[in-house]
Parts: sequence; structure tokens; C-alpha cells
Amino acid sequence: MMRTLIFIVPLVMVLSLLPNSQGQNNSINRLIEKYRQSKSLINGQWSVVAKSVTTGKTIIDFQGHQSLAPASGLKLFTSAAALDRLGGNFRIQTPLYYSGDIDSKGVLHGDVILVGKGDPTLGSTIIKKSRPLNDVLDHWVNALQKSGIKQIKGHIIVDISIFNNNRVPGYWPWIDIGNYYGAGTSALSIHDNLYYLHFRPGRSPGMPAKIRTTEPKMEGLNFKNFIKTGTPGSGDQGYIYCAPGQNTAVLRGTIPAGFDTFTIKGSMPDPALFAAKAFKKRLETSGVDVQNTAITSATNRTYDENKRLCIIQSPPLRDIIYILNKKSVNLYAEQLVKLMDYKTNQKPGDLNRGLKIIKKFLNEQDIDTSSITLFDGSGLSRTNRISALAMAELLLQMTKHSEFTAFYESLGIAGDANESGSYKNFGENTIIAGNARVKTGLINGVRSHSGYVKSQSGEIITFSMIANNYDGHLYIIDQFHENLLIHIAKNY
Repeated sequence: MMRTLIFIVPLVMVLSLLPNSQGQNNSINRLIEKYRQSKSLINGQWSVVAKSVTTGKTIIDFQGHQSLAPASGLKLFTSAAALDRLGGNFRIQTPLYYSGDIDSKGVLHGDVILVGKGDPTLGSTIIKKSRPLNDVLDHWVNALQKSGIKQIKGHIIVDISIFNNNRVPGYWPWIDIGNYYGAGTSALSIHDNLYYLHFRPGRSPGMPAKIRTTEPKMEGLNFKNFIKTGTPGSGDQGYIYCAPGQNTAVLRGTIPAGFDTFTIKGSMPDPALFAAKAFKKRLETSGVDVQNTAITSATNRTYDENKRLCIIQSPPLRDIIYILNKKSVNLYAEQLVKLMDYKTNQKPGDLNRGLKIIKKFLNEQDIDTSSITLFDGSGLSRTNRISALAMAELLLQMTKHSEFTAFYESLGIAGDANESGSYKNFGENTIIAGNARVKTGLINGVRSHSGYVKSQSGEIITFSMIANNYDGHLYIIDQFHENLLIHIAKNY
């Protein structure tokens, strides 16, 4: 993918003073007032803030101190804090050990232990530098066979002790947590903690949609299927209701007619246990007999490095952050919150302590956190609150940070055909296309756009626009924000 780089190194060389004429102020004020009085926003809450990188001054502040839900815009707080606390070169190592002894016949009188270290990319489908699931399983099997082990008298154990057992933030909606974007954290995360659920739609709307299979195979997970066939072109309206640790998922909603196979994605109820079982099965199909079961353990252990079979290393954090923000992966954000806590406090990673680390980082950047209340690190919770002013200030402070390049490049490029989702169409064929770097946020009743734009005069400007409880179609808010950003780029 070609990346448009605007100002990564030359930021300190931007010497032009910010144009700030009364005419420009009146123009932007009239535009903001027009949108505020619109049917879409008259009963909602809305904030718009823009700041000059050169001078640090706030050039637009419309209700910037309001505490609003940012949706996935919150990932900028999490990724900035993670880059600061862990560093862009940070890699997560997932080791495989054995306990006991291997006799002359290749019989292991002990256990094989896979130690979860919080890597969100193990067996990932979305990050190129990560091994896919089958390669991960084969790597573990090959390492074990090279050690001479032919039979295992003990268990296959996944050590999940570095994270606590509270896998899903308390204020995540029930409608979300069984679906792929609501996947819970795990010390041993694998395959993005998701599975594919394949259906055969009925021949006509209203008919039951039948389950074909899951990929990978989700042994022990049962389905109560109430999904119907929708009209052709109605899209994916299917939802999976299943909490962490449950073995029954309830399926509701519709999937469109006109497909031989239609696929939705669900969140694994127990990724670590899935990994243990999948590893055991791969060992047995490779000729290694495992006499006991596959289990997980939260018991903290010490390991003999002489009995380490292999290590799988994650991509560097900067590559994880790139995918986290570009594709807005909730799981990656939540894993990093717990990892920051584990690395900082040397205790099992805890969401609440991790969120305090984020706020501490913001305070260190001289950002007023009085408007900020955090309940997760990804923004999926509607109860999160931040201000557009705090977001714009974070973006400004990150321009001075040693990890700014990684942070900046992780944002979407407005109007770029190589981008996915809403970024591709936002600002297409305008002054902000290929120019503005944007992180969007979207949950029920929330839309946000935050990032950087270079103005016609060469000024670099940070911006944050957050709308809550708007009325009508999402497209209208996107259009408001796009028009404001174009106005900023043309006139400041």
C-alpha cells in the first residue's frame, strides 16, 4: 500500500504563522452554527476543535470541553499510551515448554505448557507479519517432535496467568460480545479470537438459514439458531449472543437470500482452551499420543529455560498499532490495555489499572483529564467519555513524541482508493484527499473524526469532531465533518 506522508520529520521546520483573520473565523462559525441548528444535531451533542501544531493555539473550539462518547476514536488514547509505555519495537514472545522428563523411548512424563503472554496477533488473519493459525499449530508440533517427544503422559496446558479472568469490559452491550468485534481478551489470544460461521440461506425471505459449519472447527460450542433468510441485498443482519466461557450461542437476525454460502464472524468463548484443544488434536494427527486432556491454568508458574521447546514472536508494536487503528480492531486495543498493566505492575493484567495508566500518560502530556472517563480501551462502550479538546491536544502532543511516525501512519488516509471503509470516500477528490489523516469512531448514536490535516498555507492542524445522539442517517454527520475539514484546509 502506498502511504502519503505529509509532515513526519518536517514538523519542526514548519515556520509559517497561522492565518487567523476575522473573516475566516466568521466563516467557520457560520458553518458550525448552520450544522448545529440542523435537524440532525439540534437535539444532540456536538463538539469541534482544531489546534495549530506550529503555535499550539486552539483555532476552533465549539463546545470542546463537553464530555462525549468517542467510539473508536478512543483507540488513539490507547495506542499513544502503548507506544509511549512499551515502545514501537516492543515484541511479545509466546513460549512453549515441557515439564518432567523425556525417557529413551520418547515418552514425556510430564506436561506440555503453552504460556500466554498477551500477543493479540498469534495466528491472526489480519496482520501480514503474523503466522496464520495452521502455521502456528505446525510450528508447535514440529518443535515438540524435534525434541524427540513421541508420547505425552500428561496434559496440554495453556498458562493464562498473566491476565485476570475478567475478559470483557462490564459496559459492553450484550448484542456485541458474541460477535467478532466484541471478542474478549485472553492471555493466549489466537486467530484474532474469532471464528467464521457459515450458513446456507433459504431459497426465499423468511425461510430458516441453516448452519453449514464453523471455521476453524469450534468443538464444544453449540448453537441455537433462529436466523432467518432476509431479502436479497439486505446484508449481514445476523447476531451471535454468547458470553465468554459459555458453550451455547444463540443466533438471531437475518442473512440475505441469493447466496449458496453466507458467512458471519463470532467471538471465541474461550480462545486459550480452543488453542489447547487445537494443539492437542494437531499433535495426535501428527502421530504424537497425548494421554490426558487439554486444559487452561491460571496458576503462576516458573519455567526451566532448558525445557523450552520454541518461542513465537509477535510483529513489533508499531505494526500492531498500524492494524489496530487502520482496521479499528477492538481486541488489539483491549489486549494492550492489560499488557500495559502487566508490564508496569507485574500483576495479572487488569483493565481498570490499565485505564489508569492511560490517564496517567495523558496527564504527563499536560492534557486536562477532568472530561475523561474510561470504561474500555477500544471505545466499544457507550459509557466512555472524552472531550474533543483533549483529543486535539493529544494529537498535538504526539507530534513531539519519539513514536510519532508509528502513531501518525496508523491513521486512515482520507479519500485514498487504497484505504478501506469510510476513509476511501471521506473527502474524495477534495483538498483533504491524500492529505488528512483520520481515525473514525462509530457506535450507536456516536460518530467521531479526529486526526491531522495540512492546510493550503502549509499549516499542520490537529482536529477532533464528535457527535452524540444525532438524528437521522450517519451520512449527514460524515458530510458535516467532511465539509468542516475541507473548510479548515482551505482557509487556515
